[in-house]
Amino acid sequence: MQSRALPAAPKRVVVLEYMLAEAMAALDITPVGMVDPHFYPLWIGYDTPRFARTVYVGSRQQPNLEAIARLEPDLIVGVTFRHAPLFDAFARIAPTVLVEFNSPRPADNQLDHALAVFDALAAVTHREARARAVRRELDAALERNRARIARAGLSGRQLVVLQELGLQDRYWAYTPNSMAGGIARRLGLSSWPSRPGKEGTATVSSRDLLALASANVVLVSTTGPEVSLSTKLSSPVWRHVPARRAGRVAMMERNIWGFGGPKSAIAYADAITDALLSMPRAPR
Repeated sequence: MQSRALPAAPKRVVVLEYMLAEAMAALDITPVGMVDPHFYPLWIGYDTPRFARTVYVGSRQQPNLEAIARLEPDLIVGVTFRHAPLFDAFARIAPTVLVEFNSPRPADNQLDHALAVFDALAAVTHREARARAVRRELDAALERNRARIARAGLSGRQLVVLQELGLQDRYWAYTPNSMAGGIARRLGLSSWPSRPGKEGTATVSSRDLLALASANVVLVSTTGPEVSLSTKLSSPVWRHVPARRAGRVAMMERNIWGFGGPKSAIAYADAITDALLSMPRAPR
C-alpha cells in the first residue's frame, strides 16, 4: 500500500515500526520522526546514536498525526496491520508507504520477508547500492557462522529459540517461518517446533521441552543482565528439562530483535552460533 507519487530522494522520513527504523539506519538514513524511540535501544539496539535527535511521534499503535505533520516529512513508512486504517490521514501529510510486517504466506520465513521489505525500502529511497552492500555483509555473516557450526560438528542439531513473555513459564518458541527459523536454516540447524506458526511463533512452556533429549535452547531475555539464567530456569519443571540438566541452555540479550531487519539478522546469527559453541555437545 503506497501513495501514487513518491519523492525521488526522501530526506525527511518518519518511521512507524522498529524494523523500518533499523532498515533506514542500515540504508544510512536518519529518520526525523519515530514511534516509541525510547524502546528502540532495548529491542533493536542497532546504531542507536543515530536516533538521538529523532523526534517522538507517538506509539506504534497510536501514531500522533499532529506531531508527524509538524515535522513536514517527505515520506512516512509504516506497516499495514497497524496503520492501514490511517493511510489516508498519513497520505494527506506526506507520501506514504505501508509494508507487510509478516509474510502473508505461512511457508515463508521472516528472514526472507524482512530482506524483501529492506530491498523495497532501498528502492523507494534510491539506496539500492547501500542495500546490496548490507546484503553482502549478511550473507558473509551467515556463511561464516554456518562454517563455524560445521567445524564444531553441530550441523543438523535441533535448535529451540525461546522468547520470554513476562509470564510464568510461558514463552514464544520461534517456528521455522520466523526470523530465527530462517537463520537456523541458513546455519544448517533444525528448528523446533518443526511446523510454521502464526507470525512465526508458538506459545510453549518448559513442559514441552521435556521430550527433547538432544535440543540446544537459546532463551531471549526480556530483562537486563542483573537477572541470571539460573534464576530464570529455577522452576521445578525446568530442572528436569534435558537441555537444562546438560547445560545446553544459553541466554541471548534482549536487544537482538526477532522481528528486525538484516542488521538484526547478523547479530542473531552471531549470538546463536556463539551460544551453541559455548554448550556441551549433545548426543545424536
